[in-house]
Amino acid sequence: MRLSTAVLLAIVIGAGIATLAEWILFAAFHPQHGGTSVDVTKLALTVAGGVGGVVALVVAYRRQRDVEQGRFVERFSAAAAQLGNADVAVRIAGVYAMAGVADESEGLRRQQCIDVLCGYLRLPYDPGLGTNHQSKLVLKEPVTDTDGERRGDQERQFDYRQNDSEVRKTIVRVIAAHLRLDAAYSWSANDFDFRTAHLENPDLSTTAFSGITRFDGATFSGPTRFDRTAFSGTTRFDEATFADDARFDRTAFSRDAWFDGATFSRDARFGGAVFSGDARFGGATFSGPTRFTGAMFSGHAGFENATFFGDAGFDGAIFSHTTRFDGATFSGDTKFDGAAFAGTAWFDAATFFDTGWFGGATFSGDSKFDSATFLGAARFDEATFSGNAWFGGAAFSRDAWFGGTAFARDAWFGGAIFSGDARFGSAGFSGDAWFGGAAISGTAWFDGAAFCGDTRFGGATFYGTTWFGDTAFFGDTRFNGATFCGIARFDRATFSSDTKFDRTTFSGTTRFDGAMFAGEKPADFSATDFGHGRVSFADPVRWGPPAPIFAWDNDVRRKPANVLPDSWPPVTSGSAGKIG
Repeated sequence: MRLSTAVLLAIVIGAGIATLAEWILFAAFHPQHGGTSVDVTKLALTVAGGVGGVVALVVAYRRQRDVEQGRFVERFSAAAAQLGNADVAVRIAGVYAMAGVADESEGLRRQQCIDVLCGYLRLPYDPGLGTNHQSKLVLKEPVTDTDGERRGDQERQFDYRQNDSEVRKTIVRVIAAHLRLDAAYSWSANDFDFRTAHLENPDLSTTAFSGITRFDGATFSGPTRFDRTAFSGTTRFDEATFADDARFDRTAFSRDAWFDGATFSRDARFGGAVFSGDARFGGATFSGPTRFTGAMFSGHAGFENATFFGDAGFDGAIFSHTTRFDGATFSGDTKFDGAAFAGTAWFDAATFFDTGWFGGATFSGDSKFDSATFLGAARFDEATFSGNAWFGGAAFSRDAWFGGTAFARDAWFGGAIFSGDARFGSAGFSGDAWFGGAAISGTAWFDGAAFCGDTRFGGATFYGTTWFGDTAFFGDTRFNGATFCGIARFDRATFSSDTKFDRTTFSGTTRFDGAMFAGEKPADFSATDFGHGRVSFADPVRWGPPAPIFAWDNDVRRKPANVLPDSWPPVTSGSAGKIG
């Protein structure tokens, strides 16, 4: 509304209010009530005067606002013109001029100034030409007709912003200065749109972004610093490219942080970073060393199909919700030592080309490593699995270490392939343990392990030496159809429940010396193939009742000669019948 129209309307409304006031007051102060017409007129004029004062204030406010708007438009246009100037010095002055306009403005006007500065960074830019004095490139090309005969030349002209690199760096420095705690004028509450921008050596450390921050598709050339930065609003780095080191150490993301498809060409450092919302790195590529040491993920952590070409460190990281590394590829050393997974942890079909370290890690929810491939050593020493642990179909090309690991619920290794040693010494299985169809090419170490639930090794193949010495089987135990190609040691093992070795094959030396068979049902060896190697059941600590079942129980003469002791059945330890 124009000022003249507003004034006329205010006068009309004031006159109307005065007339209405006089009518109301006349009714209230009617001569019958002791009033006079003079009193009514005085009060009416007083009311009208008050209304007039209000009108005057409104007019003054609108006049001041129009003046301020005019000043903003004038200064904004001048700063924008400087930013578009061909001279680099003028453009740099334009950066500070636009920042000055933003400082003296609020709300939408300040946002418009910031949008202009961010928009400048989104303009097409060639880093190779950013630091030279070239402002124009003219190319002449020959023009030929349809017969290939030259008819002349045509000229193509390309204009460049001279020394634009310094202008861009100035913009970043100015923005960063307004986002730090000591800024005289803070821009932290505003939105920043850096999508597809090209940023050179940006230092945005210790800054605070409270609004929406977009770096989608941005290119960061040179070292990039966001360490100790606070992002309170939605933050997106989807498809961003970090051509040099990227530092996000101790950075705080209060809401969702998106890095899907981002590319980190060198070091990526997120040590001690805090992700209070979801952290999404799906399909991201980390070409250099990656560090998330001590990082905290309060929401979903998504690294599905991410690729880590260098060493990856997540040691001591805390994952409070669902964690996804399914389909991820780790080419270097991978460290999850001491990491804590409170929700379901997905590593299905993940590939570890070097050592995968999970020593001392805690999995409070289900953990899924089905079809995962460990081409280097797999270290799960002293890890704790409080939920179900799934390693079905996993492939371990080198040694797999689960020594001292605690499985509080079911542990599934069905169909897993261990090309190196499988070390489960002193592991504790509180739920059911499934190794059906597993293949162990190296030494299998289960010595001192405790199986509290049902245990299944049906169809498993042990190609090397197998150690179950001092192992305790408290639940039903099945080795049906299992094959032991090398030495099998069950010395001092304890079988406390229903135990079956139906159709089990022992090809090498096998020892059950000092074993304890104490189940309510007899341990069944009736269909076991003891091969031709030495098999010893000497000095059992307990031989039932009920005693284990063998195929020759009804005729001891049918006992194979390689099965000891010669005097059958064995005598419990402390008595005669010891085998030398």
